[in-house]
Amino acid sequence: MMQQATLMKSSVWSQTRTQPSVLIGVGNDHTKQYGIRFVRDFFCQDELTKFTLFHLQHAKKLQLFGTNERSASAKETVAEEFLARTGEQLSCLITAQTSLKQVGISSNRVSLLSRLQTHSKAWDLMEEAANGNHDALVLGKRGKSWFESMINGSTDITKEIIERSCARPIWLAPSSIHGRRNVLLCVDGSRSSRNITEHVAQVVAANPMHTITVLHVAPGKKYTTASPSVAFLNKQSRNQRKAQCFISKTSHQVVADAVALLVANGVKEDAIRTQMAHSNDPATIIMETSDQGNFAVVAMGRSGTGNSFMRHMLMGSSVAHVWKKLDNACLWLSC
Repeated sequence: MMQQATLMKSSVWSQTRTQPSVLIGVGNDHTKQYGIRFVRDFFCQDELTKFTLFHLQHAKKLQLFGTNERSASAKETVAEEFLARTGEQLSCLITAQTSLKQVGISSNRVSLLSRLQTHSKAWDLMEEAANGNHDALVLGKRGKSWFESMINGSTDITKEIIERSCARPIWLAPSSIHGRRNVLLCVDGSRSSRNITEHVAQVVAANPMHTITVLHVAPGKKYTTASPSVAFLNKQSRNQRKAQCFISKTSHQVVADAVALLVANGVKEDAIRTQMAHSNDPATIIMETSDQGNFAVVAMGRSGTGNSFMRHMLMGSSVAHVWKKLDNACLWLSC
């Protein structure tokens, strides 16, 4: 395997950092940097989060004239020399960095990284997200196509790639969030639900722009109840108490546990909202709530129910449905 060729880094931070670190896949097409657009809109007032802009160079495009007959090691040397000479001129990375600067994300919070593609792009992105100790991987349109292959059980997606994709949360960015704000956190009491709750807290706790709405959808006849604050869990009006008799104690506990976990991870109580619903079609409730609340992010645990490898490592049916239909908010997923 070719050694990683790092072009440049405009900042280096400690791996023992407390600030979130986000890896953003950057392609060659300047007009389709969906991940960059999302970061611009969502983090423009965040002062802690660090970003690595990551570009993969296809090895075949780096072979210079006369290298076809050379040995593999010679080709590696030529390609690395090519990267070293042209790295600072990779316009896609420079353009992405400039775009972030325009909304106030300073250079010391942004690192630029490019290396040769050694496996599939999906595998290399997962590898960098895991080995680089990043807290999330942001994917755009091509990431959506790859994830759709996972949902559909495509045979060219290997078990190793799927396992890599569970190493870090994945953010699937839309073309634009159209000025949307805040996070809709969908919880069900599962392990993956707890993981995404902790992730949301880590990323959003220090961002004054956004609130977090904790949503739980229990099976049953469609019914929804919401409140403007965490006080909903403890202090309710008479009509609210009557309405909530339809929501089980288990559902209340799922929401209460998620709120407690957010607070324990640094989120202020006045930044948390809660909402509970009954429905046998949770994906529809999630989509309706996202649209009605104009949320920038929908966050969910990725794993389905059951013990099989595919159910655990891929997606539950509700997550798959939300992913296919969601086109105006960023979807955050965690195993």
